[in-house]
Amino acid sequence: MIGYEEVWERFVRERRLEFGGHTDPSWRDGHSLSASFVIPVEASRLRGRLDPLRDALRPFPFVSLHPDHFLHLTLMPLGFLAEEPRADDEISREGLEGLEADARQALSGYPAFSVRLANLNAFPGAAFVEVRDGGMLEELRDALREGCALDKPSGPPHLTLAYFQAPDGSPAPEDLISSVARYRDWPVGELAVESVQLTLLDLHVEYPEPDILAEISLER
Repeated sequence: MIGYEEVWERFVRERRLEFGGHTDPSWRDGHSLSASFVIPVEASRLRGRLDPLRDALRPFPFVSLHPDHFLHLTLMPLGFLAEEPRADDEISREGLEGLEADARQALSGYPAFSVRLANLNAFPGAAFVEVRDGGMLEELRDALREGCALDKPSGPPHLTLAYFQAPDGSPAPEDLISSVARYRDWPVGELAVESVQLTLLDLHVEYPEPDILAEISLER
């Protein structure tokens, strides 16, 4: 799996932006809802360390900053909700209920743990904070993947802080590179991972409140 330093080096080398985020018409392809397993983030506890990162990104017109209620760690994207799934990236309500049952079994007795959030980084479509956890999130992902027969997601775990919403291939300004670089070594704080949520996201709303279909508590 590609690491954080490689992600950063690629962003600096290629210096290109994409239209990131769930409202991208080319990504949602006519769908209205997408489902994911996520870890909730209590942003109020981290706001003092997140605000300087937000302030560094705020001046750029193509940056769409996430509000506190939208901050989360995506563990596993599950697909677009469809009454009658016809594609690999579609799933029915019944399918989600089956995944919830499988996930509860897979995570039965799974211990809660903490992760450390630090360092601003960037993909072409988003700015994010890195997650330092000694591999615990990957183990949690693997438990869900094996228990629910899901594909392994690409890319390292991360806390998305903002979407870049520029036409695909737009050049990343030097000022953006410099702004992110200033916070490449910036501790944000610890996050207690105590539950996994199954959520639905409204793809037509810029920053909707997630619809929590189920919450699976980890063993404290």
